[in-house]
Amino acid sequence: MWRLAIENLGLYMLETLLVIALGLAGAWLWRNAEARLRLWHWQLVLVVCAALPFLGRWNTPVVTIDTDSVQITTRAVAIPPPAGSWDVNWWKCLAIILLGGMLIMLLRLIVGGLRLSYYRRHAQPARTPPIDVEVLLSHHVTGPVSYGIFRPVVLLPADFESWPDHRRHCVLTHELAHVQRHDWVFGILEELIRSLLWFHPAVWLVLNRIHLSREQVVDAEVLGLTGDREAYLDALLTVAGLKERLGFVPAPLFVRKRHLAMRVAHLVDEVRPMNRIRMMFSLAGGALTLAGAGAMLTTLLPFQAPAQEVRQPQKAVIDTSLRTGRQVVHEVSPKYPAEAKLRRIEGTVGIELSIDGKGLVSDARVISGPDELRRAALQAVLQWQFAETGSPSRTTVELSFRLPKEAPAPVGLLRSIDLSAIPEGMRARVAGRIPLKEGDPIPGDAMRDIQAAVADVDGRIRVLLTPDMVLQASMMPMTIRVGGNVQASKIRKQVRPIYPPEAKQARIQGTVRMLVTIDKEGRVTDIQLESGHPILAPAAMDAVKQWEYEITLLNGSPVEVKTAVDVNFTLAP
Repeated sequence: MWRLAIENLGLYMLETLLVIALGLAGAWLWRNAEARLRLWHWQLVLVVCAALPFLGRWNTPVVTIDTDSVQITTRAVAIPPPAGSWDVNWWKCLAIILLGGMLIMLLRLIVGGLRLSYYRRHAQPARTPPIDVEVLLSHHVTGPVSYGIFRPVVLLPADFESWPDHRRHCVLTHELAHVQRHDWVFGILEELIRSLLWFHPAVWLVLNRIHLSREQVVDAEVLGLTGDREAYLDALLTVAGLKERLGFVPAPLFVRKRHLAMRVAHLVDEVRPMNRIRMMFSLAGGALTLAGAGAMLTTLLPFQAPAQEVRQPQKAVIDTSLRTGRQVVHEVSPKYPAEAKLRRIEGTVGIELSIDGKGLVSDARVISGPDELRRAALQAVLQWQFAETGSPSRTTVELSFRLPKEAPAPVGLLRSIDLSAIPEGMRARVAGRIPLKEGDPIPGDAMRDIQAAVADVDGRIRVLLTPDMVLQASMMPMTIRVGGNVQASKIRKQVRPIYPPEAKQARIQGTVRMLVTIDKEGRVTDIQLESGHPILAPAAMDAVKQWEYEITLLNGSPVEVKTAVDVNFTLAP
């Protein structure tokens, strides 16, 4: 389980790395475009990365347990590991480290939210024009911070009101733009993704690009509202120069020092606004490209789901106990006898084995157990092989045969048993193998076991349960193989083939060999061509279809026959 999770995680990291590389190529193409387009582009990259497990298919291996097989559980004596040895599940350790990092990052996010709540409770209202946003002054912040969705708050430094008017106006406009855009909500979602994928450096790169692009978008909006580039640059540089006392908080900050140079360059450069239709087409093209790349990657490199085990509800179990110190190197699974399953016979079969120096079972003797189970257990253990020791030894094996506690629901009550369609000499033996009598309930899986039980009498016997709950036994038709010379002596009607004129003209000669099926009445019912010239074969097959043979009897009953027929085509010299 742990290994599968880590392998899928490694595959996910590879796929996200390829998607982010494609995102970097797209960002380079749009390096001179509006900040809005770059922001949407990087948000789209993050969404595709998060959706990768859902874009493609998952391989789900299916493990099917055959109902006719027998499960063997071997009990062995546990050998303690040598002193000083370590048995470490490194996959589990790695998974614990990753989960621990996620919990720490989530705890960091929670603590940041509590810190904002504390700052808000200990802040004082600011003297600002009437607006729908709560503006507070706090001694705990050195730069502006905005957060909240239903009751948004803007936290400002305690000395904010002593700043010049133009600087206060630019800062407050910046924070109100964040509030109107609901950037705090997007920031929380991004921090949750960072917490879950904290170990992936490429995800940190994407989040950094998103934060930078978002601040550049807000910078452009503030310039559009104030029209005072110099005042805004002054506010930006002034706040960046303040000493930071603020710990991590889940909210967009007015300025991050690592973004300062790029934001100033963006404010100084004149960026021509992009046509809205062109922007939408560019964004749609990028979205289709990234989504298509993600779907292709998850199709070529699918994640592996845990194997789905298909278990049959009714299953016989054999538990093996070895009273020996010798290791079993080859086990043969015993089959639960069908008759014993039908009669729900359980028990433990004890067998005493003689093992030679090569590990082969030289002799076996049943010492205990139900008679119905002994033969199956003995046939299995005689094929076992133990580790070689060079000297003979004896040991005891116990095989415990157990059936499910609850029998399958009955399909009805048996009305009668009809054995009239099988030879009279077999009826008593077949009846002895059927553990049901008239009026008994018929278990849901009884027919399979009854068929296996009567097959021991004769493999041609087939049993079926009619809709009116009558158990019918019948003999399947049997086809025997007869040599061509033997069957040729039984031909009673033989039609000679017509030599094809085109074969005569080309002087084509040869032998056409066919495998022919003859029914119980001696008629040819099927012909399979085995060899022969394509021009000669149709004429030979048309003739043999009209042949008739004497009836072939087996134990006094007519049977189908398969035989080889050769037809020779020769021309006079």
